[in-house]
Amino acid sequence: MKERTYQLCLDGVTITVTKKRMKHMYLRIRREDGTVRISAPWQMSEERIRAFAEERLDWIRQHRETYIEASRKRGEQRPESREETERQKRILKAEVERLVKKWEPVMGVQVSGITIRRMKTRWGSCNTGTHHININLALAKMPPECLEYVVVHEMTHILEPSHSPVFWGHMTRYYPDWKRVRNAMRDELPE
Repeated sequence: MKERTYQLCLDGVTITVTKKRMKHMYLRIRREDGTVRISAPWQMSEERIRAFAEERLDWIRQHRETYIEASRKRGEQRPESREETERQKRILKAEVERLVKKWEPVMGVQVSGITIRRMKTRWGSCNTGTHHININLALAKMPPECLEYVVVHEMTHILEPSHSPVFWGHMTRYYPDWKRVRNAMRDELPE
C-alpha cells in the first residue's frame, strides 16, 4: 500500500497528514519551521484524524508559535542564547517537579533530586542508588505526554533498575500508554 498525503486545515492551522502502513497515529511539529504533521494508519477515518488534531489544537498552536518564533530568532541570532537555555531549563524543571509530585504517591517512590541537561543519546537517566533523575532538555520541545513518559520511566527505575519484565510490568501498571508514546519518540533523537 502506498502512502497518501494531504492537507488538513483546522482553524487556520495547516496540518500535513500522511496515511501509511502503521499501527498508531502520531503528531509531530518540526522544530525548524513549525510545520505540523500527522502520520496515521492507512485505514483510519478522516473524521478520527480530524478529531485527534482538534483535541490537541491548543497544544499545536502553542508549540507551533514557539517554533516559528525560535526559527525567526535563529535567523537573527545564531546559536541559542545562554539566557534562553537557562529559561528553558527552569520551565522544564518546574514541569518535571510537578510530575514527580504527581507520581511519587501513586508509585510509592521518592525522587531525591532532578537535573535538567542536554543529552545526546538519552531522554533521561536515573541513579538507582541516590534516586536522582536526569532529564534531557530536548524534552522541552516535545509533546507533554513524552515528558511524562520519561519521568515515569525514570521513576520506575527506582522500583526496578533494569529493563526486565518486572520493569515493563510496572510501566504498564502506572503508564499503560507507554508503548505508543515510546514508539512516537523513536523517530525523534535527543539533541
